[in-house]
Amino acid sequence: MKVNAKRFGLGRLGGRRYNVCVRATPLPLDIKKVTPVGGRTFLKVEEIEEQTDGGIFLPDAAQQKQTVGTVMFAEDGVGFSVGNKVVYSQFAGTEVEVEGAEHVILKNDDVVGVMPGADAKDMKPTGNGILLEIEKEDEKTSSGIFLTGSTKEKPSTGKVLAMGPGRKNDEGKVEPIEGLSVGDSVLYNKFSGVDFEAKDGTALIVIKDHDILATLD
Repeated sequence: MKVNAKRFGLGRLGGRRYNVCVRATPLPLDIKKVTPVGGRTFLKVEEIEEQTDGGIFLPDAAQQKQTVGTVMFAEDGVGFSVGNKVVYSQFAGTEVEVEGAEHVILKNDDVVGVMPGADAKDMKPTGNGILLEIEKEDEKTSSGIFLTGSTKEKPSTGKVLAMGPGRKNDEGKVEPIEGLSVGDSVLYNKFSGVDFEAKDGTALIVIKDHDILATLD
């Protein structure tokens, strides 16, 4: 199945440092099953769509690295399960080729969220991830001077749309996110998270709970 990255709101996918993937390593043909260890998951990578919504074919250089996959193996209590379609951090993990298909092995923390549909607004964050709707930045200063794109300060406030189930502790128990609820307005670390865009153009971001600095009333 081919997936259009733009359709899933991945046109602005970015974020903090992640390990860079190397070219997919072909595994021997007799390998039928891959079982990750050490808090990792195994995804089958969706093929990137080679044309835009308008039917224009894109050269290789213009095709964004795909970051959507189907879960083939998952541990319990991580917020996603086998068969889920998920978004994962760009450049994360190690790519392998199994029976001619591209797969990726990556840490559970590198799975950003489960995509039940095509709109990033419906994403279900995993682990200790939190989905925020970013507040629009001011178009002008207090003195009435309009700001250009290069001079606008990146907003760092947003509204909580969804939260992951929490992160496993050393005993393997899931600790739910505390002190936050859906609908809360929050201040967050402006250098954190992974950006998305909803179908209606709303700016979204998925961040970790420890990057929430304060709630705002």
